[in-house]
This record gives sequence, structure tokens and C-alpha cells, in this order.
Amino acid sequence: MVKWILNSLIALLLLSMLGFYSWPQSSAVSGSQATSDVQMGFYDLMSRRKEVYNSHMENVNNTILTTITSPDDPRFMLKGKFTHTGTRQSQQWFSWSPIYYSTASKGLMIDGLVDLMMNMDVWMQPLQLNGQPLVVGQSGIIFLYPLH
Repeated sequence: MVKWILNSLIALLLLSMLGFYSWPQSSAVSGSQATSDVQMGFYDLMSRRKEVYNSHMENVNNTILTTITSPDDPRFMLKGKFTHTGTRQSQQWFSWSPIYYSTASKGLMIDGLVDLMMNMDVWMQPLQLNGQPLVVGQSGIIFLYPLH
């Protein structure tokens, strides 16, 4: 269950990234600046604990800079960058590197996501079905794009 949740969150983060790289109808041009804002969350059923985060992504020279903040804790900030490492078999591959991490809390659920992204490359694959852009993630999650 935890692995599915982490993969879901990675897919949500990457969903907004792929609009910058993958879709022919995207208005983003390589080297241009585009931004995306999404909200993501974690929920632990056993402890009934939740964490909500705001994610801001900005495309700068084929690198996606991310800033993740918490609306519940102004001391929390995570900055990182996704680097497009290539395309293999129509999949878009990214690596993630942390730039800055500040939190007053220990044992946050987002720490698992940070560790996972630092230690593995992630892929997403853009598809179209009847003209509707879709994104399929390595966890099997499918999203409509753009988000509504």
C-alpha cells in the first residue's frame, strides 16, 4: 500500500512535468519558462495522520525546478530539480536531485518520497486516446492531461 501511495505521488509530480516535454499540442517550447502548481497529500490510515503539500514546478532550460511547501507548517520547504535524462521506448525518464530541504519535524511521510526519488530514476509515458492526452506512470496509474 505504501509503495502504491509513493508511486502515486511520484506520478502526480511527474504529471505536470511531462506537459513541458511530451505533448505536441503543448505550448511550451524547449528553453521557455512554464509553471505548474499541484497539491498532493499523504494519509496514514493506521495513525490517522495526514500531510498536505503544495508543489510548484517551473521549467527552466530542460530542467524542472520544484518547490514543495506545507500550508500547515511554514517552516517546511523542499527544493529540487528534475532533469530529463532521455527517452527510451517512448518513455520520458527523469532523475531528481535535492537542492534545499528544511523542516522542523522528523518522521514526515514525505521523507519516504524524497528518499525514493533520490535513489531511482522515474518514467512516464504520454499517450493519446481519441485525441485525449493521457499520462501512464510506471506504477500503472493513468491520468488525463491537462488536469481539470
